[in-house]
Amino acid sequence: MFEFEGICMRPIEEPDLEKMVRLRGIPQIWMNLGTVEMIGMREQKQWFDRLFTNPRARYFVLCTNDIDFVGIVRMDEIDFINRSMRIGGDILPEYQGKGYGKRMFQLLKKYCFDYLNMHRIWLLVLKTNDVALSLYRSAGFIEEGFQRQAIYRDGNYVDYIMMSLLKSEYFSQLAKVLPSVGDKANA
Repeated sequence: MFEFEGICMRPIEEPDLEKMVRLRGIPQIWMNLGTVEMIGMREQKQWFDRLFTNPRARYFVLCTNDIDFVGIVRMDEIDFINRSMRIGGDILPEYQGKGYGKRMFQLLKKYCFDYLNMHRIWLLVLKTNDVALSLYRSAGFIEEGFQRQAIYRDGNYVDYIMMSLLKSEYFSQLAKVLPSVGDKANA
């Protein structure tokens, strides 16, 4: 388990799969993902069985000391040579709007840059997902391009925006809060 400022991520266990199916079945969640495939318990179990054979992907349960399942954390497209990975997460509706997303990205940045020694973390977000765009910008992610009309939703094609954060930018953000970490920015 990795914990930072009261929020944790832990390995996914088989009992979590029901909660994951529920999470994936919520329209406000899947409408903002890259795929809208319906996932049942059979598909979720097959995914779970394959998860541990893919060295380029890691998934975790987001939790706190009091809440066993807040949502999930995704890390995929992991490239250890170029030290880059795609990140993301989904939070159950009852925990949305309570700061868990912000804390999740603080946790992810700390884990990816301070422990996995990533150089770059990135994500994709639908142009229509204003809540997520605001969260990512506040977490320091910078828009670096977009895939034009890449995702089909509700009868329309929507742009997919790519955002990223570099390790040096992460340490620059920390240096504004904790000046002693500024010298790590160029590591």
